[in-house]
Order: sequence, then C-alpha cells, then structure tokens
Amino acid sequence: LLLFVYFLIFLQNILYSGMSYASLYIPLRIFYIPYLIYRILGIRFLLYLQQIIFVSAFYTFPLWLMQSFIPTFDAFLQSLIVQVLPFSWSVVPRSLLFYTAAWGEGVFNTTLGIYRNSGVFHEPGAYGVFLILAIVINTWFSRNVYSKRNLFLILIVLTTLSTAAYIVLFIVVLSDLITKKINPALKIVSIMLFLFGAIQVYQLGDFLQEKVNNQFEDQIQAAELNVGKTEAKSGRFYAFFTSLQLFSEHPVFGRGIAYSSSEKASGEMHKEGSFAYGITGIMSTYGIIFTVLFVVAFYTGMKCVGSVSQLPFLMQVMIFIAVNLSILTQVFILAVPFVFLFIVGYLNEQKEIGWIKKNMVF
Repeated sequence: LLLFVYFLIFLQNILYSGMSYASLYIPLRIFYIPYLIYRILGIRFLLYLQQIIFVSAFYTFPLWLMQSFIPTFDAFLQSLIVQVLPFSWSVVPRSLLFYTAAWGEGVFNTTLGIYRNSGVFHEPGAYGVFLILAIVINTWFSRNVYSKRNLFLILIVLTTLSTAAYIVLFIVVLSDLITKKINPALKIVSIMLFLFGAIQVYQLGDFLQEKVNNQFEDQIQAAELNVGKTEAKSGRFYAFFTSLQLFSEHPVFGRGIAYSSSEKASGEMHKEGSFAYGITGIMSTYGIIFTVLFVVAFYTGMKCVGSVSQLPFLMQVMIFIAVNLSILTQVFILAVPFVFLFIVGYLNEQKEIGWIKKNMVF
C-alpha cells in the first residue's frame, strides 16, 4: 500500500514538476500511523475514540448552554478568546483548547436565536462529523441506536445546527426504522411519522432549507467561473464540484497528494482554494485506481466492525453511506479514524471480533 502511494506521489511529481520533503512523509503520516494504532490497540481504538468524544461533548455542553443563554458569560468568553488568539493556531479568535467558544455571527442562528455548538472542534460542521461517528461506533458495539449514550450524543448533534449532520443522522435513524423487526403496520406508521417530522424540520426557513439553497447556488456559480484561480474561495459544494472537475482532468493517477504537485501550488488555482473533500477528494487526488481500493476497503472495514453487533445488511450499507456523506463535505476523509477503518478493511482481519463480543461495555 505504501509503495503504491509513493509511486503515485513520484509520478505526480514528475508529471507536474513538483518536489518537496513532504513527499517522503505524507504516506507514513496518513496510512502508517493508523496501521500502527491498529496493531497496538486493535478495534478497541474505536471504543476509546467514542469515549473521548462523549466526554468532550459532556463537559462542553453546559459551556455552550451558558454562552448561548447568559450574556455576561458570553461576553467573558468573547473577551477570553481574543486574549488567547496570539497563542492559537487559528486566525479566528475562538479556540480555548478545551472548548471552542462561539465567535460571532458566523455561528449564530437567527431563526432560533442561539449559537451553534462547536464543542472542541474548529466549527460546528466538523463537530457533527465526529458526533455521528461516535453514534455509529456506539451502535456497532451496543446493537442499539437509542442507548442512553447515543441519545445524549443525538441531543448534542441537534445543538450543532449542522445541515450535513442532520441529514446523516436522518439516514442512521431511518435505517434503524426500516430494518427493525416490529409489526409491519407499526413500522410503516413510524417511518411515515419520522419522514413527516424530518420534512417539517427541513422547512424551518434559513435554518436549513435557505442555507442549503443559498450555499449551493453561490458555490456552484463559483465553481463554474473558476473563482478559486483568482481569489480565495472555499465551501462544501464548491469543493465537491471542483474535485469532480479535477478528477475529470486527471482520472487515472490523480494530482496533488503532495502540495508541491497540486494545482494550488502551480498557480492554476488560488492557494486558498479547496477541492480535496470526501471520496471526490480521494478521486481527484489519488486517481480512480486507488479510489476503488479505498472505497472497497473502507466498506469492508465498517462491515467487519459492524459484524460485532450483527447489524442487518441493509442497515450496515446505509450507515456506510451516512458516514461517507458526513465526510463528503469535510476534510476528514484521510483523518486517523477513517483511515483506521480503511486499514481494518484492507487487512480484512477478524481476530478482534471475538474479544469485542466478550467485552461489550454498553
């Protein structure tokens, strides 16, 4: 696997005249570290990961409540993040390391009159991705979408006011309703009520519907006009469509695994432009051969872990789709937890399943 990735990087460096020291360590950072984690911890890594996410959600929730509903506490945090800014990685004054304080209108929902919850992550959408992942992990190991821990995490997902997180949560819950072994009439009524409620939520003005429509129109137009070549431009729909455009130009071997061989580095696209999000980012960056390998192994890894709780096949497929939708518009496709699942599927080993079944903790 590493040799193949190094081959792709070498080929891209030759084709697009790009060379950097990053070419030497990128495959190790992206693929070898998750492999070592798997060898050391096995699938238990996922248990530890969801516990970390749960604990961070548990203690940041009251902080979010206080900032949203107590003006003096909000003013205190707004002042504190400005003081922390010189020591922060971000150009936006918000990170307190243990909590990402709401920093202004960008995370304020005018419809509900509250801030969106970012937890410890850099923005609410990113928080939603890992909350959904924790819910999926809990579902794998507890056989129950509605365990006490999951119900709490679902509540926190709602506080992110993230459109993508809501859609993904909708798919996870719908998959459970469809596959649940209950009276058929009761199942149909439950699904109809759930769909009706979901539609009503989606139609809550600028909260979801207008946000999606506005972002879609603006970013599609930007992608069509190649705005990123002349000015800084990013966005989830923009990233999706520019990824597809880049893939159409470099379908076999991709382009830009290392920054030095990317369109951004060559000046063909502004350095602040973005296109490496989700599976479409893998397609555009690594090419179709590696993408097929990645998708198959990623699904196999999720199926392997999901076999712990013997989830129905349809539910496992829908969860796979949901997880991929959650990272389709985010940059986490090559983050450790998701590459870890890819490694599990790539190795396709079952030795951890027995240990997990004997040590259920939920």
